[in-house]
Amino acid sequence: MLENFTPPPFVTYAIPGFFILIGLEVALGAWKNRQLYRLNDSIADLSTGIISQLWGLFQKGVGLFAFFYIYEHFGLFKDFLTVSNPLAWLLCLVLQDLCYYWSHRLSHEVNFFWAGHVIHHHSEEYNLVVALRQTGLGGIVSWIFYVPLALIGFDPWLYLATGQLNLIYQFWVHTKAVGNLGTIAEYILSTPSHHRVHHAINPKYIDRNHGGIFILWDRMFGTFQVEEEECVYGTVKPLRSFNPVYANYHYYWELIQQSFRAKGILNKIKVFLMPPGWFPSENGKPSGFLPIPEVSPKSFVKYDPNPSAEVRSYTTAWFVGVLLLSFAFLLFIAKFDFLSQVLFAAWVTLSLVSINAMIEGKSWGGSLEIARLILGFVLLGYFGLGWVSYSIGTMFLLMAGIHFYRTQDPKRANVKLQPQN
Repeated sequence: MLENFTPPPFVTYAIPGFFILIGLEVALGAWKNRQLYRLNDSIADLSTGIISQLWGLFQKGVGLFAFFYIYEHFGLFKDFLTVSNPLAWLLCLVLQDLCYYWSHRLSHEVNFFWAGHVIHHHSEEYNLVVALRQTGLGGIVSWIFYVPLALIGFDPWLYLATGQLNLIYQFWVHTKAVGNLGTIAEYILSTPSHHRVHHAINPKYIDRNHGGIFILWDRMFGTFQVEEEECVYGTVKPLRSFNPVYANYHYYWELIQQSFRAKGILNKIKVFLMPPGWFPSENGKPSGFLPIPEVSPKSFVKYDPNPSAEVRSYTTAWFVGVLLLSFAFLLFIAKFDFLSQVLFAAWVTLSLVSINAMIEGKSWGGSLEIARLILGFVLLGYFGLGWVSYSIGTMFLLMAGIHFYRTQDPKRANVKLQPQN
Protein backbone atom coordinates (compact mmCIF):
# COMPACT_ATOMS: atom_id res chain seq x y z
CA MET A 1 0.00 0.00 0.00
CA LEU A 2 2.83 2.40 0.86
CA GLU A 3 4.42 1.92 -2.58
CA ASN A 4 1.32 3.34 -4.31
CA PHE A 5 0.73 6.10 -1.77
CA THR A 6 0.96 9.69 -3.05
CA PRO A 7 1.39 12.31 -0.29
CA PRO A 8 -0.51 15.58 -0.75
CA PRO A 9 1.87 18.23 -2.19
CA PHE A 10 0.19 21.20 -0.50
CA VAL A 11 3.44 22.83 0.67
CA THR A 12 5.00 22.59 -2.82
CA TYR A 13 1.92 24.23 -4.34
CA ALA A 14 2.00 26.93 -1.66
CA ILE A 15 5.57 28.00 -2.46
CA PRO A 16 4.59 30.61 -5.11
CA GLY A 17 2.15 32.10 -2.61
CA PHE A 18 4.91 32.25 -0.01
CA PHE A 19 7.07 34.31 -2.34
CA ILE A 20 4.21 36.66 -3.22
CA LEU A 21 3.74 37.38 0.48
CA ILE A 22 7.50 37.82 0.92
CA GLY A 23 7.45 40.36 -1.90
CA LEU A 24 4.60 42.24 -0.22
CA GLU A 25 6.51 42.25 3.07
CA VAL A 26 9.62 43.62 1.35
CA ALA A 27 7.51 46.33 -0.31
CA LEU A 28 5.87 47.20 3.02
CA GLY A 29 9.26 47.51 4.68
CA ALA A 30 10.48 49.84 1.92
CA TRP A 31 7.30 51.92 2.13
CA LYS A 32 7.62 52.32 5.91
CA ASN A 33 11.40 52.73 5.70
CA ARG A 34 11.99 49.64 7.86
CA GLN A 35 14.74 47.14 7.09
CA LEU A 36 12.90 43.86 7.43
CA TYR A 37 15.33 41.91 5.23
CA ARG A 38 19.05 41.51 4.57
CA LEU A 39 19.98 39.81 1.31
CA ASN A 40 22.78 37.69 2.78
CA ASP A 41 20.64 36.46 5.67
CA SER A 42 17.69 35.71 3.38
CA ILE A 43 19.85 33.64 1.01
CA ALA A 44 21.14 31.68 4.02
CA ASP A 45 17.60 31.09 5.28
CA LEU A 46 16.28 29.97 1.91
CA SER A 47 19.32 27.73 1.42
CA THR A 48 18.40 25.73 4.52
CA GLY A 49 14.78 25.61 3.31
CA ILE A 50 15.80 24.15 -0.05
CA ILE A 51 18.04 21.58 1.63
CA SER A 52 15.23 20.70 4.03
CA GLN A 53 12.91 19.87 1.13
CA LEU A 54 15.53 17.87 -0.79
CA TRP A 55 17.05 15.97 2.13
CA GLY A 56 13.55 15.34 3.43
CA LEU A 57 12.81 13.24 0.34
CA PHE A 58 15.09 10.53 1.75
CA GLN A 59 13.73 10.63 5.31
CA LYS A 60 9.95 10.78 5.02
CA GLY A 61 9.67 7.11 4.14
CA VAL A 62 10.75 6.02 7.62
CA GLY A 63 8.06 7.95 9.48
CA LEU A 64 5.43 7.26 6.84
CA PHE A 65 6.11 3.52 6.97
CA ALA A 66 5.79 3.55 10.77
CA PHE A 67 2.54 5.55 10.61
CA PHE A 68 1.09 3.16 8.00
CA TYR A 69 2.06 0.09 10.00
CA ILE A 70 0.55 1.37 13.27
CA TYR A 71 -2.56 2.64 11.46
CA GLU A 72 -3.15 -0.66 9.65
CA HIS A 73 -2.58 -2.92 12.67
CA PHE A 74 -3.69 -0.84 15.65
CA GLY A 75 -5.85 2.06 14.39
CA LEU A 76 -9.00 2.25 16.51
CA PHE A 77 -11.45 4.30 14.43
CA LYS A 78 -10.23 3.81 10.84
CA ASP A 79 -13.72 3.46 9.42
CA PHE A 80 -14.82 6.80 10.87
CA LEU A 81 -11.69 9.00 10.54
CA THR A 82 -11.55 9.03 6.74
CA VAL A 83 -10.73 11.74 4.24
CA SER A 84 -14.41 12.03 3.26
CA ASN A 85 -15.46 12.90 6.83
CA PRO A 86 -15.38 16.70 7.50
CA LEU A 87 -15.35 16.08 11.27
CA ALA A 88 -12.25 13.89 10.86
CA TRP A 89 -10.47 16.82 9.17
CA LEU A 90 -11.30 19.12 12.08
CA LEU A 91 -10.32 16.58 14.73
CA CYS A 92 -7.08 15.72 12.95
CA LEU A 93 -6.14 19.39 12.54
CA VAL A 94 -6.69 20.10 16.25
CA LEU A 95 -5.06 16.92 17.58
CA GLN A 96 -2.14 17.23 15.19
CA ASP A 97 -1.50 20.71 16.54
CA LEU A 98 -1.51 19.27 20.06
CA CYS A 99 1.07 16.68 18.95
CA TYR A 100 3.02 19.49 17.29
CA TYR A 101 2.97 21.50 20.53
CA TRP A 102 4.68 18.69 22.45
CA SER A 103 7.07 17.94 19.60
CA HIS A 104 7.99 21.62 19.39
CA ARG A 105 8.22 22.08 23.15
CA LEU A 106 10.49 19.07 23.64
CA SER A 107 12.60 20.31 20.73
CA HIS A 108 13.44 23.23 23.01
CA GLU A 109 13.76 21.24 26.22
CA VAL A 110 15.75 18.16 25.13
CA ASN A 111 19.23 18.62 23.67
CA PHE A 112 18.98 15.86 21.07
CA PHE A 113 15.74 17.25 19.65
CA TRP A 114 17.05 20.83 19.88
CA ALA A 115 19.95 19.76 17.65
CA GLY A 116 17.45 19.20 14.84
CA HIS A 117 15.41 22.32 15.53
CA VAL A 118 18.04 24.95 16.39
CA ILE A 119 18.59 25.72 12.70
CA HIS A 120 15.14 27.32 12.53
CA HIS A 121 16.20 29.84 15.18
CA HIS A 122 19.64 30.80 13.85
CA SER A 123 18.50 33.81 11.85
CA GLU A 124 19.01 37.15 13.58
CA GLU A 125 16.21 38.66 11.50
CA TYR A 126 12.49 37.96 11.78
CA ASN A 127 10.54 37.90 8.54
CA LEU A 128 8.58 35.52 6.32
CA VAL A 129 11.75 34.04 4.84
CA VAL A 130 12.73 32.82 8.32
CA ALA A 131 9.64 30.57 8.23
CA LEU A 132 11.30 28.63 5.40
CA ARG A 133 14.50 28.11 7.40
CA GLN A 134 14.01 24.46 8.36
CA THR A 135 16.02 21.41 9.35
CA GLY A 136 17.24 18.88 6.84
CA LEU A 137 17.81 16.21 9.51
CA GLY A 138 15.10 16.57 12.17
CA GLY A 139 12.54 14.63 10.14
CA ILE A 140 14.33 11.41 11.03
CA VAL A 141 12.76 11.36 14.53
CA SER A 142 9.96 13.96 14.54
CA TRP A 143 7.37 11.39 13.35
CA ILE A 144 7.50 9.73 16.80
CA PHE A 145 5.35 12.51 18.27
CA TYR A 146 2.51 11.79 15.83
CA VAL A 147 2.14 8.08 16.62
CA PRO A 148 -1.03 8.82 18.69
CA LEU A 149 -2.79 9.95 15.49
CA ALA A 150 -2.06 6.56 13.90
CA LEU A 151 -3.28 4.74 17.00
CA ILE A 152 -6.53 6.73 16.98
CA GLY A 153 -6.95 5.72 13.34
CA PHE A 154 -6.62 8.89 11.24
CA ASP A 155 -6.16 8.10 7.56
CA PRO A 156 -2.47 8.59 6.57
CA TRP A 157 -3.41 10.95 3.71
CA LEU A 158 -5.48 13.01 6.16
CA TYR A 159 -2.58 13.06 8.63
CA LEU A 160 -0.15 14.33 5.98
CA ALA A 161 -2.64 16.83 4.56
CA THR A 162 -3.46 18.47 7.91
CA GLY A 163 0.23 18.42 8.80
CA GLN A 164 1.00 20.46 5.71
CA LEU A 165 -1.88 22.84 6.46
CA ASN A 166 -0.33 23.31 9.91
CA LEU A 167 3.01 24.21 8.31
CA ILE A 168 1.38 26.57 5.81
CA TYR A 169 -0.42 28.38 8.64
CA GLN A 170 2.83 28.84 10.52
CA PHE A 171 4.39 30.65 7.57
CA TRP A 172 2.52 33.91 8.05
CA VAL A 173 3.25 34.31 11.78
CA HIS A 174 6.93 34.91 11.02
CA THR A 175 6.65 38.66 10.53
CA LYS A 176 7.19 41.96 12.31
CA ALA A 177 4.77 43.69 9.93
CA VAL A 178 1.62 42.51 11.76
CA GLY A 179 0.74 43.80 15.21
CA ASN A 180 -1.87 42.68 17.73
CA LEU A 181 -4.90 40.93 16.17
CA GLY A 182 -7.40 41.61 18.92
CA THR A 183 -8.48 39.86 22.11
CA ILE A 184 -10.24 36.80 20.64
CA ALA A 185 -7.61 35.93 18.01
CA GLU A 186 -4.73 36.54 20.41
CA TYR A 187 -6.35 34.29 23.01
CA ILE A 188 -7.02 31.32 20.71
CA LEU A 189 -4.55 31.42 17.82
CA SER A 190 -0.80 31.50 17.52
CA THR A 191 -0.24 34.99 16.09
CA PRO A 192 2.80 36.94 14.85
CA SER A 193 3.03 38.60 18.26
CA HIS A 194 3.13 35.23 20.04
CA HIS A 195 5.64 33.75 17.63
CA ARG A 196 7.96 36.76 17.81
CA VAL A 197 8.26 35.94 21.49
CA HIS A 198 9.05 32.33 20.61
CA HIS A 199 11.98 33.35 18.37
CA ALA A 200 13.38 35.94 20.78
CA ILE A 201 16.47 35.41 22.97
CA ASN A 202 15.42 37.89 25.64
CA PRO A 203 15.68 35.87 28.89
CA LYS A 204 11.98 36.27 29.73
CA TYR A 205 11.01 34.93 26.30
CA ILE A 206 13.15 31.76 26.19
CA ASP A 207 11.18 28.55 25.47
CA ARG A 208 7.73 30.15 25.28
CA ASN A 209 4.77 29.98 22.87
CA HIS A 210 5.26 26.62 21.13
CA GLY A 211 1.81 26.26 19.55
CA GLY A 212 1.56 25.89 15.77
CA ILE A 213 -2.00 27.04 15.01
CA PHE A 214 -3.43 27.36 18.53
CA ILE A 215 -1.86 29.23 21.44
CA LEU A 216 -4.36 27.53 23.77
CA TRP A 217 -1.90 24.70 24.40
CA ASP A 218 0.65 27.14 25.82
CA ARG A 219 -2.01 28.66 28.05
CA MET A 220 -3.06 25.19 29.22
CA PHE A 221 0.47 23.84 29.88
CA GLY A 222 2.14 26.92 31.32
CA THR A 223 4.41 28.05 28.49
CA PHE A 224 2.54 31.18 27.38
CA GLN A 225 4.22 34.60 27.35
CA VAL A 226 2.74 37.82 26.01
CA GLU A 227 4.95 40.14 23.93
CA GLU A 228 6.05 42.96 26.22
CA GLU A 229 9.58 44.20 25.46
CA GLU A 230 11.17 44.48 22.00
CA CYS A 231 12.48 41.15 20.77
CA VAL A 232 16.08 40.29 19.87
CA TYR A 233 16.31 37.31 17.51
CA GLY A 234 18.71 34.43 16.96
CA THR A 235 20.15 31.88 19.37
CA VAL A 236 21.73 32.46 22.77
CA LYS A 237 24.96 31.10 21.30
CA PRO A 238 25.12 32.73 17.82
CA LEU A 239 25.98 30.49 14.87
CA ARG A 240 27.88 33.21 12.96
CA SER A 241 27.84 31.21 9.75
CA PHE A 242 25.69 31.05 6.63
CA ASN A 243 26.83 27.52 5.72
CA PRO A 244 23.56 25.53 5.43
CA VAL A 245 25.20 22.13 5.95
CA TYR A 246 27.13 23.27 9.03
CA ALA A 247 23.91 24.79 10.39
CA ASN A 248 22.26 21.36 10.14
CA TYR A 249 24.89 19.28 11.90
CA HIS A 250 26.88 21.61 14.19
CA TYR A 251 24.83 21.08 17.36
CA TYR A 252 24.82 17.30 16.95
CA TRP A 253 28.62 17.47 16.73
CA GLU A 254 28.82 19.71 19.79
CA LEU A 255 26.74 17.21 21.78
CA ILE A 256 28.95 14.31 20.68
CA GLN A 257 32.06 16.22 21.73
CA GLN A 258 30.53 17.21 25.08
CA SER A 259 29.41 13.64 25.72
CA PHE A 260 32.90 12.33 24.91
CA ARG A 261 34.45 14.73 27.45
CA ALA A 262 31.85 14.05 30.18
CA LYS A 263 32.88 11.77 33.05
CA GLY A 264 30.72 8.73 33.74
CA ILE A 265 28.21 6.92 31.56
CA LEU A 266 25.25 8.72 33.16
CA ASN A 267 26.63 12.17 32.33
CA LYS A 268 27.43 11.05 28.78
CA ILE A 269 23.77 10.08 28.28
CA LYS A 270 22.39 13.14 30.08
CA VAL A 271 24.20 15.41 27.62
CA PHE A 272 21.66 14.36 24.98
CA LEU A 273 18.59 14.36 27.25
CA MET A 274 19.01 17.54 29.31
CA PRO A 275 17.85 20.99 28.12
CA PRO A 276 20.17 23.20 26.04
CA GLY A 277 22.74 25.02 28.14
CA TRP A 278 23.21 22.16 30.63
CA PHE A 279 26.75 21.06 31.48
CA PRO A 280 27.87 17.99 33.50
CA SER A 281 29.88 18.03 36.70
CA GLU A 282 33.63 18.23 36.11
CA ASN A 283 36.73 18.60 38.28
CA GLY A 284 34.68 18.85 41.45
CA LYS A 285 32.34 21.49 40.02
CA PRO A 286 28.64 20.56 40.11
CA SER A 287 26.52 20.28 36.99
CA GLY A 288 24.34 23.22 36.05
CA PHE A 289 23.16 25.56 33.33
CA LEU A 290 24.95 28.33 31.50
CA PRO A 291 23.41 31.74 32.24
CA ILE A 292 21.19 33.38 29.61
CA PRO A 293 22.65 36.85 28.98
CA GLU A 294 20.54 39.98 28.86
CA VAL A 295 20.21 41.44 25.37
CA SER A 296 19.18 44.76 23.89
CA PRO A 297 18.12 45.63 20.33
CA LYS A 298 20.37 48.71 20.51
CA SER A 299 23.57 46.87 21.42
CA PHE A 300 23.07 43.50 19.73
CA VAL A 301 25.51 43.01 16.80
CA LYS A 302 24.27 40.86 13.93
CA TYR A 303 26.39 38.62 11.74
CA ASP A 304 26.47 40.60 8.50
CA PRO A 305 29.15 39.76 5.87
CA ASN A 306 29.31 42.43 3.17
CA PRO A 307 30.70 41.05 -0.12
CA SER A 308 31.65 43.19 -3.09
CA ALA A 309 29.08 44.12 -5.73
CA GLU A 310 30.59 41.55 -8.15
CA VAL A 311 30.32 38.71 -5.64
CA ARG A 312 26.86 39.82 -4.58
CA SER A 313 25.50 39.85 -8.14
CA TYR A 314 27.12 36.50 -8.98
CA THR A 315 25.89 34.68 -5.87
CA THR A 316 22.41 36.20 -6.07
CA ALA A 317 21.97 35.21 -9.72
CA TRP A 318 23.14 31.67 -9.04
CA PHE A 319 20.98 31.37 -5.95
CA VAL A 320 17.85 32.36 -7.87
CA GLY A 321 18.72 29.79 -10.52
CA VAL A 322 19.24 27.02 -7.96
CA LEU A 323 15.99 27.99 -6.25
CA LEU A 324 13.99 27.77 -9.48
CA LEU A 325 15.62 24.48 -10.48
CA SER A 326 14.84 23.01 -7.07
CA PHE A 327 11.20 24.09 -7.25
CA ALA A 328 10.82 22.55 -10.72
CA PHE A 329 12.51 19.37 -9.49
CA LEU A 330 10.08 19.05 -6.57
CA LEU A 331 7.11 19.58 -8.89
CA PHE A 332 8.23 16.74 -11.18
CA ILE A 333 9.92 14.53 -8.60
CA ALA A 334 8.01 11.44 -9.75
CA LYS A 335 9.79 11.57 -13.12
CA PHE A 336 13.24 11.06 -11.55
CA ASP A 337 14.67 7.76 -10.36
CA PHE A 338 16.36 7.44 -6.96
CA LEU A 339 19.93 7.94 -8.22
CA SER A 340 18.90 11.07 -10.13
CA GLN A 341 17.29 12.44 -6.98
CA VAL A 342 20.47 11.80 -4.99
CA LEU A 343 22.72 13.42 -7.61
CA PHE A 344 20.51 16.47 -7.96
CA ALA A 345 20.22 16.91 -4.18
CA ALA A 346 24.02 16.59 -3.86
CA TRP A 347 24.66 19.21 -6.56
CA VAL A 348 22.15 21.64 -5.06
CA THR A 349 23.65 21.15 -1.59
CA LEU A 350 27.15 21.77 -2.97
CA SER A 351 25.88 24.85 -4.81
CA LEU A 352 24.28 26.36 -1.72
CA VAL A 353 27.36 25.76 0.43
CA SER A 354 29.51 27.37 -2.26
CA ILE A 355 27.22 30.38 -2.73
CA ASN A 356 27.11 31.12 0.99
CA ALA A 357 30.87 30.56 1.34
CA MET A 358 31.50 33.24 -1.29
CA ILE A 359 29.10 35.61 0.45
CA GLU A 360 31.08 35.08 3.66
CA GLY A 361 34.44 35.44 1.90
CA LYS A 362 35.68 31.97 2.89
CA SER A 363 39.15 31.14 1.53
CA TRP A 364 37.93 27.76 0.23
CA GLY A 365 34.84 29.16 -1.46
CA GLY A 366 36.51 29.67 -4.84
CA SER A 367 37.81 26.10 -5.08
CA LEU A 368 34.41 24.71 -4.12
CA GLU A 369 32.74 26.89 -6.75
CA ILE A 370 35.01 25.51 -9.48
CA ALA A 371 34.22 21.96 -8.35
CA ARG A 372 30.47 22.46 -8.42
CA LEU A 373 30.56 24.15 -11.87
CA ILE A 374 32.47 21.14 -13.22
CA LEU A 375 30.02 18.75 -11.54
CA GLY A 376 27.14 20.71 -13.06
CA PHE A 377 28.65 20.23 -16.52
CA VAL A 378 28.95 16.46 -15.91
CA LEU A 379 25.37 16.20 -14.63
CA LEU A 380 24.05 17.93 -17.75
CA GLY A 381 25.35 14.95 -19.69
CA TYR A 382 24.08 12.42 -17.17
CA PHE A 383 20.51 13.71 -17.28
CA GLY A 384 20.50 13.41 -21.10
CA LEU A 385 18.69 16.66 -21.82
CA GLY A 386 19.30 16.54 -25.59
CA TRP A 387 21.99 18.36 -27.58
CA VAL A 388 20.12 21.69 -27.68
CA SER A 389 19.56 21.80 -23.92
CA TYR A 390 23.07 20.48 -23.32
CA SER A 391 24.58 23.20 -25.54
CA ILE A 392 22.58 25.95 -23.83
CA GLY A 393 23.49 24.57 -20.41
CA THR A 394 27.18 24.38 -21.37
CA MET A 395 27.19 28.00 -22.60
CA PHE A 396 25.50 29.09 -19.39
CA LEU A 397 28.10 27.31 -17.25
CA LEU A 398 30.94 28.83 -19.29
CA MET A 399 29.48 32.32 -18.87
CA ALA A 400 29.09 31.61 -15.15
CA GLY A 401 32.73 30.53 -15.01
CA ILE A 402 33.85 33.77 -16.67
CA HIS A 403 31.77 35.83 -14.24
CA PHE A 404 33.14 33.77 -11.36
CA TYR A 405 36.69 34.50 -12.54
CA ARG A 406 35.93 38.21 -12.38
CA THR A 407 34.79 37.87 -8.76
CA GLN A 408 38.22 36.49 -7.85
CA ASP A 409 39.88 39.85 -8.48
CA PRO A 410 41.00 40.86 -4.95
CA LYS A 411 39.81 44.40 -5.61
CA ARG A 412 36.33 43.11 -6.46
CA ALA A 413 35.90 40.18 -4.08
CA ASN A 414 36.72 41.87 -0.80
CA VAL A 415 34.31 40.85 1.95
CA LYS A 416 33.90 42.84 5.12
CA LEU A 417 32.06 42.01 8.29
CA GLN A 418 30.05 45.02 9.28
CA PRO A 419 28.45 45.39 12.68
CA GLN A 420 24.76 46.08 12.38
CA ASN A 421 22.47 46.98 15.21
